[in-house]
Amino acid sequence: MRVKISIIILISTISSLFFSCNKDKTSEFITTELGFSFKHCVNNKANYKAKVGDILYGEMEIKINDSVLLYSNYGKPERLFTVIGSEKGTVDEFLLNLHVGDSAIIIIPADSASKYANNLVLRHSDKIYFVLKVQQIISQKEITQEDKLLMEQEQRERDTIEHYIQTNLLTAEMQESGLYFINILEGEGENPDYGDEVLVNYSVSTLDGKIIDTNIKPIAHSAEIYSKDRRYEPFSFVLGDEGLIAGWTQGITLMKKGGKAKLIIPSKLGYGQNAYGPIKPNSILIFDITLINIIRKK
Repeated sequence: MRVKISIIILISTISSLFFSCNKDKTSEFITTELGFSFKHCVNNKANYKAKVGDILYGEMEIKINDSVLLYSNYGKPERLFTVIGSEKGTVDEFLLNLHVGDSAIIIIPADSASKYANNLVLRHSDKIYFVLKVQQIISQKEITQEDKLLMEQEQRERDTIEHYIQTNLLTAEMQESGLYFINILEGEGENPDYGDEVLVNYSVSTLDGKIIDTNIKPIAHSAEIYSKDRRYEPFSFVLGDEGLIAGWTQGITLMKKGGKAKLIIPSKLGYGQNAYGPIKPNSILIFDITLINIIRKK
């Protein structure tokens, strides 16, 4: 079972789902010997219940220690979990207790979190909170065709990216997630961690070279996307605390202060099948990033 983390570049909303779930006192947490905890906030027992092989579809937030937001698809439901098995004491056991329309909190200790969410940098004492609302449960028969289409799309994008890299004589490292990282200028010091504040300059373009967003004024002018209503200055955010597409978040964690990199991000780590402004569905994006500064979390 894996969580597909795909978050839009910048959102400032934190869903009411999390807070309403925490305030609901109708049920208490159940904790297994492995340290996994589960709490039903809404339990629709009369609705269809998850089975092994099903996919849970809906809304979810993922947080470190109930504070640092890693992911939210609030308002934009998507695939959340695939139920792999029914082993006692695992997250799958909890997922098998969910029905269409349910909401719940699942808490996972840091030592086990890597099985359920990619590319997390955690301390031993950390816990990951999954707060989810199940809007649909997709059966195995429905999954087979959908997975086939997704795999075909991913392969087409991988072939396109590889062709782009070869044509432009680039040296890129493909990460396990599918992100292609091109280190242009090595920075100094350590990589940023989730919770650190970072300042960056960036430009975003499509594979044909068209720049669709930047915080650098001269580049905005030359790309004819300059807006007088926008402030062109280094972009500051807390890594993991703002809504970022997964490819950008991972790419910045591979950089060091003063470094420059090019990230080639397949659609599954970007906006997926969704359109966003000038970005079309299933778009491969290229980010040129300079990591100006890292302010360490206290």
